[in-house]
Amino acid sequence: MEYDVIIIGAGASGIMAMCELITAGYKVCMLEASGTIGGRIASIEGEGFNGNIATGAEFIHGNASLTLELLKTANISYTAVSGNMISIKKGFWLSESGNDNSMEDLSEKISGLKEDCSIRHFLDTYYKEEKYKDIRKNTQQLAEGFSLADIDTASVKSFQKDMSNLNEDDYRIEGGYQSLIKYLFENNRDKATVQFFSEVHNINYHKNEVTVHTKDGKEYTGNKLIITVSAGVLQSGDINFNPALNEHATAIEQLGFGSVIKVLFQFSEPFWEYISKDLGFALSDEAIPTWWTQMPQRTSLLTGWLGGNKARKASQLSEDELSALALGSLSNIFKLDTRLLKTLLIYHKAICWDKNPFVKGGYSFNTLKSEQAKKILRGPINNTIYFAGEAVYTGEFQGTVEAALVSGRDVVRNMIFE
Repeated sequence: MEYDVIIIGAGASGIMAMCELITAGYKVCMLEASGTIGGRIASIEGEGFNGNIATGAEFIHGNASLTLELLKTANISYTAVSGNMISIKKGFWLSESGNDNSMEDLSEKISGLKEDCSIRHFLDTYYKEEKYKDIRKNTQQLAEGFSLADIDTASVKSFQKDMSNLNEDDYRIEGGYQSLIKYLFENNRDKATVQFFSEVHNINYHKNEVTVHTKDGKEYTGNKLIITVSAGVLQSGDINFNPALNEHATAIEQLGFGSVIKVLFQFSEPFWEYISKDLGFALSDEAIPTWWTQMPQRTSLLTGWLGGNKARKASQLSEDELSALALGSLSNIFKLDTRLLKTLLIYHKAICWDKNPFVKGGYSFNTLKSEQAKKILRGPINNTIYFAGEAVYTGEFQGTVEAALVSGRDVVRNMIFE
């Protein structure tokens, strides 16, 4: 069977593209390498956890208009994240993290730059002296933790934009992002051909003619192709193109794509409430530096977060080693013996997104070459092969589900009206 459009990837971007294409009357085939939808929108229900637990994307950051519009259509509610954001430095608990003016000074210096540069180059130029050691450390930690950035290649101008978004309100979706993706998928799956466990390894193409080969020996033909896999998969070379890509291949390599580890600890009780009743986020200088509760919902789940190059290195550790690293971090943050924490720990899981063979990382960050790379990738090859996903998005919601959804919608609109 020949399709109008083949979509590779059943994540947020791919499913959004599928919905748009079906609405426009196209015959669609979606190929997904794993056995489920969502990609980096993934959750655990059951095992040793209480309720549905997000192992990937968890928050809506700011006024994500398309996401909020889709939630309204689906009649899915969401709740503002609350709780205090506390900084813990060298074992000392500080007040709300907004009392440090160094980030404001840093932002002003970035604004004064005539040309963009890497975060590392910026710090080496303006904060090289020993007295700025803490600013350098805090900046790197923020860039790695929030943006998953490699400071040697990440754009400092883009980092500044990310910092400006830190004060935006955050929200959690009832049932997690999975509830939204499931709604979009279930409303359209009977109108498209969807093939799970279909890992693509080869793409042959000419103008308005594409043949996609999967590792299980099947092939699918169509007039056009939308590729929504992660930048990590694209950069890995797991998908071969014939003929080989030229400027698009270079552009793919110029995208930034960071690593992340998410640690989930289900305790028997929320022990942190004895110290801080309204703890939302704890930002520390520990091995697993960032932790958050489920505030305003009071639960005994604590989530740890490690991003950037430190996460890439830590991804080589075993589950037990990561658990020990996380418990040690909590022990130092809350000044509690690890043996006590172990007695309170009911269940734990560490999700290393680098190890997921169909994702190979967390989400994208902007390098010095990303702007031009994205311009190339947002343009089709022979009006036949199109790229979509959060990594090729160019708006203010870099690295988010909103970015993936918008990219999936826009690639179809560009295809239709080209």
